Amino acid sequence: MKKLINISAFSLIAATVIMISSCAKLKQMSPTGVQSQQLFKDSTGLSEALTGLYSSLEVQEYYGADYLMLCDLNSDNGVAGGYNNTLLNEFGAFSVSASNNYTTNTYVAIYKTIATANAILTGESTVTGASTQYLNTVKGQALALRGMAHFDLLRAFGYHWDPTSAFGIPVVTSVQSSGSVVPRSTVAATYTAILNDLNQAASLLSGDADRSPNYINPAIINALLARVYLYKKDYANAAKYATLVINDGAYTVLNQNTFQTMYTTKNSSESVFELPFDQQNQSGYNATTYARLGAASTEVLFLANTDLSDFLTNRTGDLRANLVAIDPSGSYYRTLKYSSDLVQKDNPAYVIRISEMYMIRAEALGRINGLADINMIRTNRGLAPLGPSDVPDDPTYAQAVSDEDRAEFNFEGHRYFDLARTGQVVNILQPLTSFTITQANSCFPIPQREINATNGAVVQNPGY
Repeated sequence: MKKLINISAFSLIAATVIMISSCAKLKQMSPTGVQSQQLFKDSTGLSEALTGLYSSLEVQEYYGADYLMLCDLNSDNGVAGGYNNTLLNEFGAFSVSASNNYTTNTYVAIYKTIATANAILTGESTVTGASTQYLNTVKGQALALRGMAHFDLLRAFGYHWDPTSAFGIPVVTSVQSSGSVVPRSTVAATYTAILNDLNQAASLLSGDADRSPNYINPAIINALLARVYLYKKDYANAAKYATLVINDGAYTVLNQNTFQTMYTTKNSSESVFELPFDQQNQSGYNATTYARLGAASTEVLFLANTDLSDFLTNRTGDLRANLVAIDPSGSYYRTLKYSSDLVQKDNPAYVIRISEMYMIRAEALGRINGLADINMIRTNRGLAPLGPSDVPDDPTYAQAVSDEDRAEFNFEGHRYFDLARTGQVVNILQPLTSFTITQANSCFPIPQREINATNGAVVQNPGY
C-alpha cells in the first residue's frame, strides 16, 4: 500500500529500534526521542538501527510466526484451528482473498524490514568516526536482509516459479518519500535485484569468520543464494552454493538419536540462520501451534492435517512422525516442533537449516548425482537409504525429493512454496477443498488496500 511503500524511513527506524530484541549483539541504548538527523550521526546510532533491522524480522506477522505458519496452513500440512475464524479459514480452504488481514499484515511487515534496510544503507554514508570494515559489515548485513525480504515477498505474492512473468513484486531499493509509488517489477527483474543484494553482501562480508546463526554471515548468504537459485531453477548455482555451506564445516546434520533436540535447544548444529526470542520478546510459535498439553483446539491457530500424520506414519521407521501427535482429547493433531517451552514461549524461528542445503543439492544435482544427499537426511531420521532401483526415473526421483522435504520441513514454512515452484499446487490441494484450485492459487493476492492506495499502479495477481 502507498503508506507502506512510502513510509518515512527515519521515523520507522526510531520506532523499530525501541523494540525489545534478543538480537542485541550490538550495544543497546534507549533511543526514545532520537531525532532523524542524529540517528546516523555515529556508529552507536548505526548499531542501534541494525539491531532494529533484526527486530523487524521478529514481529508476529513475519518470522515471529505468521509468515511460516500461514504458508503451511495453505498447504496439505495444516488446517485452521478448531473454531470459525473466517480469515484463517480462507487459508484452510486455499481461497485467500485480497482483503485478508493476515496476508495484508505480513506484506506490510516485510516491507517495513525493507524500509529499515534502505534507511541504514542510506544513512551509513553519513556516519563519522567508524572504520571502513565496520561500515562494510553493517552494509553487508542490511543488503542481505533486504534481499531476503524481497525474496520472501516474491515467493508469497509473486509468480516466482516463472522467470518470464510480469508478476514480480515492487522492488524498493531507496528511501521513499510520501508521494512515491513503486510498481511491480517483472519476476526476472525481481530475481536480479535479490541476487545483486546478496552478491554485494557476500563481497562485503567475505572476511567474516563468525558463524553465529543469529546474524548474517557469509555462510547464511551462501545458503540464501542456494535457495534463491533453486527457486529460479538455476540448478548449477543452487548446487554450488549449497555445497559451499555444506563444506563450510560449521554445521552438522543431527543423527536419529539427537535430531529432535534442535527443537528443544537453541542454535543447534543444524541451524544456519535461526532468529532467537526470549521471555520479553516472545515468538508466536508455541502459542499458535501448541499452547499447552490438552489445550482445546480453539486455543491453537495452526493444527496439523491428519494427512500429514498419515504421510509420516506410513514411512516405516521415520522418526519425524514423533513430531506430529494427536491431542490427548483425540480431537485434533498438532506439530510438536514448538512445544518445548510452555512458560517463556521463546521458540526460535528456524529460517535455514543445514538439512535444507542437502535437499537443495539433492534436487539440483538430479537423480544420478543427488541420491546421496537425500540419503544423508533419510538415514539420520531413521529411514533406510534409497537405492537407484527405488528411483528408476526422474518423476519418481522428484517425488522422493518432495516427500523428503515435506517430512523434514513441515511447519517450518516450506511446503506451500515447494508445491508452487514445482507446479504441484493444483494436484495436491484440489482434493482437499471444494473451491476450484488453479495456478493462481500458487501465490497470495496482493493486498487490496495496496492496490487502492497506489491507484492501480501496483496491479493484482491474475485470478484475484
